[in-house]
Amino acid sequence: MSQKEKTNTLETVKLSEASEALKKATGVIPYTFLNDYMFRVILQKHKNVLRSIVCACLKLEAEKVQDIVVQNPIELGEAIDDKTFILDIHVLLNNNTIINLEMQVLDLKDWPERSLSYLARSYDNVAKGDEYINVKPVYHIGFLNYTLFPEYPEFFAKYQMMNLKNHNVYTSKFNLYVVDLTQIELATEEDRESGLVYWTKIFKAKTWEELRQMAERNQELQEATEALYVYNQDEIVKQQCRARQDYYNHERGTQKRLEEARTALEESKAVIAAQKEALENQKKNSKKDKALLKKSVKLLAEKLHISEAEACKQIGISIEDYQKLK
Repeated sequence: MSQKEKTNTLETVKLSEASEALKKATGVIPYTFLNDYMFRVILQKHKNVLRSIVCACLKLEAEKVQDIVVQNPIELGEAIDDKTFILDIHVLLNNNTIINLEMQVLDLKDWPERSLSYLARSYDNVAKGDEYINVKPVYHIGFLNYTLFPEYPEFFAKYQMMNLKNHNVYTSKFNLYVVDLTQIELATEEDRESGLVYWTKIFKAKTWEELRQMAERNQELQEATEALYVYNQDEIVKQQCRARQDYYNHERGTQKRLEEARTALEESKAVIAAQKEALENQKKNSKKDKALLKKSVKLLAEKLHISEAEACKQIGISIEDYQKLK
């Protein structure tokens, strides 16, 4: 099948047909929303889904979204370079707000720095010759399949720049949001009412049966579910999803090896420290033993009015060893 024929595959599978096929689908979903390529494709291709997710995160009424545009669309089947291909989605909302959305399943230990870097780039949006007061508000929304700060678990965390003393917000135009997909049980009532919890469950669904049950809630969830089914039949999308899955597996393997090496290093340091401490104690004890032995020889010689050499014989050490103690 040619590339053009593969590209036309999606057009031959209508969502109405997918809806009927989806009713019969069973078992594990090959590529879920947790695959960042799948996540990006569906949000790029289905504006209703994208709008609903944005509204859930920003607590907006759907009627307030007049326009929503993906500013960095990708071509299906485009080769992915892990170092240069960025799968976050840049969205312009109502022509006055910039939003970045990203799915992240691996904890690469750099999310705070990375997300701030993306956010800072988006914030630099003042047109040449325009006033800084006209800078567009920016949001970076990360959907993480791990807990960013284990000591402070939270389902939906919002970060802004503020004064550390009085908590006065420096600006409301610089916003970083984190949705922890592993902490749904910590969701607030507001998170549930906005629909964010339901989207999270859709993202996390592992089987078609589980997905169908949740999709019944509203039209956008249903559309997202049908789109997921359609793209799981498309060879072009599956190829790139598979490439991303291979990347995840490689990174997990690398992380595991690094963690094992780090653990081995820490254990080696602990062993070396224990050996060093034992050696120091041995030296200290040796000095004490030597001092006690010298004192014993002298004391015995004085009490018995004998020479130190004779005292050494009675104690059981050679005079040569005794001389070394001195």
